[in-house]
Amino acid sequence: MDKVKRYIPYLLLTGLTLFFCRIFVGRYGIFGAKVDWLSQHSVLPDYFRQQFYATGKLFPEFAANLGGGQNIYHFAYYGLYSPLILPSYLLPFVKMSDYIMAVSITGLTASVLLFYYWLKSRKTDAGTAFILSLMFLLAGPMIGQYSGQIMFVDYMPFLCLALIGVDRYFEQEKSGLFTVSVFLMIMTSFYFSIGGMLSLVLYGLHRYFEQREENRVTVRSFLRDGLCFVRSMILAVLMSGFFLVPTALALTGGRSKEQNTSFASFFIPQITVERFAYSIYGIGLTTLVITVLLTGLLYRKVYEKVLTYGCVIVLVIPVFAYLLNGGLYIRDKVFIPFLPLLCYLISIYLEKCRKRELSFIAGMIPYIITTIFVYMARNQFVSKGIGESIWKVLLAESILFLICYVLYCALKRYHKETKEILMLALPSVICLAVTMNTFYQMKPDRYVSRKLYRDVVEEQNRQAVKEALKDDDGYYRTEQMGSDDENAADLNRIWDVDQNITSIYSSAYNPDYQTFRQKTFGLEEPFRNGMMQSVSKNPVFQRMMGVRYIVSDSDMPGYTLVKKCGTTGIYQNKDAAPVMYATDRVMTEEEYKKLTFPYNQTAFLEYAVVGEHTESSDQNIMTAYEPVSLKMANNRTTGGAEQKTMQQEGQKQILFLRFRVDNAHPNKDVAVWINGIRNKLSAKDHVYYNENKIFTYAVPLKDGEDNISVTFGKGKYRLRHVQAYLGSLPERSELLYQSEIQVDKKQTEDNVIQGTIRVKKDGWFITSIPYDKHFKIYIDGKETEIQKVNTAFLGCKIESGNHELKIIYHAPGTTTGKILSLIGIAGFLLVLVREKRKQKNTR
Repeated sequence: MDKVKRYIPYLLLTGLTLFFCRIFVGRYGIFGAKVDWLSQHSVLPDYFRQQFYATGKLFPEFAANLGGGQNIYHFAYYGLYSPLILPSYLLPFVKMSDYIMAVSITGLTASVLLFYYWLKSRKTDAGTAFILSLMFLLAGPMIGQYSGQIMFVDYMPFLCLALIGVDRYFEQEKSGLFTVSVFLMIMTSFYFSIGGMLSLVLYGLHRYFEQREENRVTVRSFLRDGLCFVRSMILAVLMSGFFLVPTALALTGGRSKEQNTSFASFFIPQITVERFAYSIYGIGLTTLVITVLLTGLLYRKVYEKVLTYGCVIVLVIPVFAYLLNGGLYIRDKVFIPFLPLLCYLISIYLEKCRKRELSFIAGMIPYIITTIFVYMARNQFVSKGIGESIWKVLLAESILFLICYVLYCALKRYHKETKEILMLALPSVICLAVTMNTFYQMKPDRYVSRKLYRDVVEEQNRQAVKEALKDDDGYYRTEQMGSDDENAADLNRIWDVDQNITSIYSSAYNPDYQTFRQKTFGLEEPFRNGMMQSVSKNPVFQRMMGVRYIVSDSDMPGYTLVKKCGTTGIYQNKDAAPVMYATDRVMTEEEYKKLTFPYNQTAFLEYAVVGEHTESSDQNIMTAYEPVSLKMANNRTTGGAEQKTMQQEGQKQILFLRFRVDNAHPNKDVAVWINGIRNKLSAKDHVYYNENKIFTYAVPLKDGEDNISVTFGKGKYRLRHVQAYLGSLPERSELLYQSEIQVDKKQTEDNVIQGTIRVKKDGWFITSIPYDKHFKIYIDGKETEIQKVNTAFLGCKIESGNHELKIIYHAPGTTTGKILSLIGIAGFLLVLVREKRKQKNTR
């Protein structure tokens, strides 16, 4: 009977986890958020799985299908070797998006159960452990991020296992569980594993001084024992080398860096309520955790001081946030791994209250300070646009906790058996459940509706892509295009391993390609996040990048409908450039830089741009597009946005339009639609400010069309320096695309592209694959010097004649990483053998 009772809390916690997942998220649609979950966390693992099925390789190096072709370690963050993703390779019949939802809910449940088990193993009262496990479950980032940016929290089961492993290390002198848990945490989310390891170090110090409370600790013994403890994490890092080294080198190539901070400010304490309370991008507890940390500063025992002071220093000194964020910015998300540790501190606090180790005054003052702090910090929330209601809720909550503490102390005086969890911990659980679900981040528009989910994962999209690729022997790209929401969902979506796309959404990327899109060429930016590089509606870019097919439910200007798969059409543009070709029709970069809009775009349809000096090109393109003026036809307002029809003077095929946006309210977004093509300037205080102050459009027009629809989004802003040009795009240039490569698809996979080409004249081999110095090009088996062409893409010189051509990409650091992993595995096995021998000798 006692065994059955022991499992009841685990069953209750499992049921409550499922219940809150349903209440917080499931009632709005599926267990997944818009944008990041839909376009990154659920699709990139599917791409990894497709690559594995196609190549059989567990160690890929190149993602030819995404963003024109990128180092695959640009996407490593999204589960390339995650122990949660790899089992899906055995389940080809399960949609990855469904699998991700299942594994997220399972991981959340496992985290809560392991956390409860850990607290119980630390001799925490069963009732207290249960309430704190609920607090852990309801903390902002848990359900909020398990259904959103899951890489922020999916390491949590392994972090809880590692905490159990630390206890095992000190109690049984066994390091196996500790090392393996840290390794799995790194493989799941290397970014957050750093914060996780720091929290483990703090907990290790706590356990170390707790064990040696009655013994004298010398500097020498501390350093010796510390090195033995850290050795377990070092071995885990070494074992992860095959993953960490190439990922680190990929991140140094391209990563957004948005924030400049003075050196001195790194060491000035910075405390924000939102770091601790409710936010899904922070620790996400209640203000009780602030009170507990303040109270902990009064503790007398060394092992309690070490843990409390350690947490306070890390959480309030900005340099730790900066370093944990990889030196990119200061953001609270890196403190999520400290959530279990802070809940553990709450358990210590509750135990001290139960044992009356705190005087009434010493216990009450931290509550009063917390209340005052929340009031003084009220402008933090208003300035961020969160709203006045939140700080009022927090203030009411902190006052409630103060009242509960006073009542608890009064009852404790007369009733010795009063359960502190009811008076001190339970209000936090109730506040988390109500506030997170009512006021804060759990909002309907954050999550994916069932309709949008069905539209995005519709199997007829896969069928349409396969049909488009089935009979085409060339090397071209196939995009999917729909509404703005659908385009956001499809940023990284690949339906077939032979499908190649130009869009990309990743925290790391090829910097030359990003610069080309945003600065050199000037594509429309439909999203407020500058890293969300969408499928483009610009017909020049589509042709230049070799987008021959577009799969869509709507008509595509410039493309011909060739087939229907249900309601989804397959559209073809035979004028699209081949992804790889040879030509002698070139202009120099120096000449290209002199071109103004729109010729800086259209030049790529008539010339290849090379860096080396060449004979002057015959530039007859500067008169191809006529400047035009626009005049207003009529106005109407819809949904707070002003819509106008601008009448063109003339009837041409492409309208090139560009203007500067001066935003009178810099902390609010600005958006303008031209014939449904959206450009957006994000608020300057947005995390990933897109800097899109110049709105550029290339609008395809139907025959005889002389009106365009302009929709002005909400806001106060001025449009200046308006430029408008009309003209027809040139036909596919046989002078430019003189020799197209014939790709051998059997030999082309992973990091190798192989084929033959018949070059008519000495000239240049041009591709629309983003340049990376780690490419190698072999012509007839001989390595040729690679060069940057069209300002951002891979190319080289080539002579006339028939050639066998091979392009190989080697992700830097793969060999070094594998060697380090072998060293780490050998070291780990050696430690296990030594520990086993030591235990035998002590028996």
